[in-house]
Amino acid sequence: MEAILYCAERRRDVSDGGVELLVDPARVRKTLSDSRYSFTQIEKLLAELRAATITIETPQFDFPIIGGLIDHVIPSPMTRLDPLTRGERNLWRVRLGVALVMLLEHDLSLYYDPAPVARLQHGISQAVARHVLSHKFEPPGGWYLDTVIVAVAGAVQSKAMRDARYRLREDAAELKALGLILDGVRVKKKGTGEA
Repeated sequence: MEAILYCAERRRDVSDGGVELLVDPARVRKTLSDSRYSFTQIEKLLAELRAATITIETPQFDFPIIGGLIDHVIPSPMTRLDPLTRGERNLWRVRLGVALVMLLEHDLSLYYDPAPVARLQHGISQAVARHVLSHKFEPPGGWYLDTVIVAVAGAVQSKAMRDARYRLREDAAELKALGLILDGVRVKKKGTGEA
């Protein structure tokens, strides 16, 4: 999802509150990984995004808002030169669900470059980085490290928690390059009081 949002070239608001993006699939593949995902792998990821359901409970409404991340991905009539075949390839039109658009407007911020996150050595570091980078608002003093580990990995045993902390510290320099500072028992975004 973050690669699609980051690689979007154009945006068009839809009358029901959704958004349609124009996306170059080659840029999405390149952003996701150096080894490049195959078309089959990308198709599976898109199907999983399509199947995901978001439920937003808010005091503003009596009934929760239930929707999806994306409604559809269809080929666009717009094309680009395909350097491999010397032919043309279609761009994608990706329709974001209304529920995702609401999250993006109110709290989630998924418009960062996901490539450096995908290249972190440890999965726990990737998950923590995504969690922190996806929030517009940071708690005072940053997130408690153990709390954010539980948020992304679920309740874990003490050995797994120690391993997660260790792996995060191993990726500390790469996290810092992303603008995330490990500060003792907290993780925070750069620019919130540190040098």
